[in-house]
Amino acid sequence: MVTYTTAYPFRLPETSLMCVYCCESYADSAKFRQHMVSEHDTFKVETAFAHCPYEGYLKTDCTDLRCRTCGGKFTKIEDAAKHLNDAHDRKINFDFHLGIQPFKFEGEKLLCGICDRNFPCLRQLSRHMSTHYQNFTCAECGKSYTTNGSLQQHMRFTHIPDERICRRCKQTFSSLEAKREHAENSPKCWPYQCVQCAQRFIKWSAKEKHLTTVHGQATRTHSCPECNQVFTSRNSYRVHFATMHAGVNFVCSWCGRKFGTKRHLEQHTVVHTGIKLFDCTVCSKSFPRKANLAQHMWIHSDYKRFECNMCNKQFNQRVSYKSHMKAHHPEIQNY
Repeated sequence: MVTYTTAYPFRLPETSLMCVYCCESYADSAKFRQHMVSEHDTFKVETAFAHCPYEGYLKTDCTDLRCRTCGGKFTKIEDAAKHLNDAHDRKINFDFHLGIQPFKFEGEKLLCGICDRNFPCLRQLSRHMSTHYQNFTCAECGKSYTTNGSLQQHMRFTHIPDERICRRCKQTFSSLEAKREHAENSPKCWPYQCVQCAQRFIKWSAKEKHLTTVHGQATRTHSCPECNQVFTSRNSYRVHFATMHAGVNFVCSWCGRKFGTKRHLEQHTVVHTGIKLFDCTVCSKSFPRKANLAQHMWIHSDYKRFECNMCNKQFNQRVSYKSHMKAHHPEIQNY
């Protein structure tokens, strides 16, 4: 397809389009396409794949998708493939996927070439694009993945009986509780890292607060590229963009509130239904959300995550720790 059409392959190491042939990067998609026309008029599929991490698919700019032989214009990559097969006898085997992820860039809009959904940044668009190619499904929990390797990794870290593995240090634990304790007390395995001093954090919000208070970074805001509305909350910005500019509307049938994802709508719906599907296996108490159950399970844990430095009393839940500090040590402000 990249040989016979103007589907231009690129990489996304950061937030710009990188040419797979010479590794030049372009923030402006129009300049990227101009570069491909002037510098890489002849395409070699082997070279394109050699410079891309193996995912089974090439990311391609299909904004101005045309046949290189006759100049025919197409909006969908499948239509271009059918044209090449029927009009130019290119012998395309439709029993397999074409191996192309089509991106479209129309002005300031970043569009999925399959469903035409709009996104605020390239990274979010790229993550969304992979959802159209999740052909490998976990038989245990139903989650889907783009490649078999990703599925096997998921199985290893999630569904091996009586074995829990830390994704970062690969240490193995005999129980989920032991893995949680490791995650809480192993900074080297925390997922978020400060770009200034390399300190690691277990939560993204903690890292952002650290950047502001320690390194003087201005509080990050999120400006909508469509209407220039500014948000201080990343989640609020994402919901705004999804519901107002991307045509994604998961609407609560009870109160009419809109959500950016189906998962967020389902989490909200329990407010109206009161249905509690998640049961504690220890005390049989039920919860409306999986996150609520996970938090509750700490009550049954022997491991105490929080300790009062004033009286050395220990707690396994943050709410209990905070209640203790407020009742017995009100003079302590930051705890």
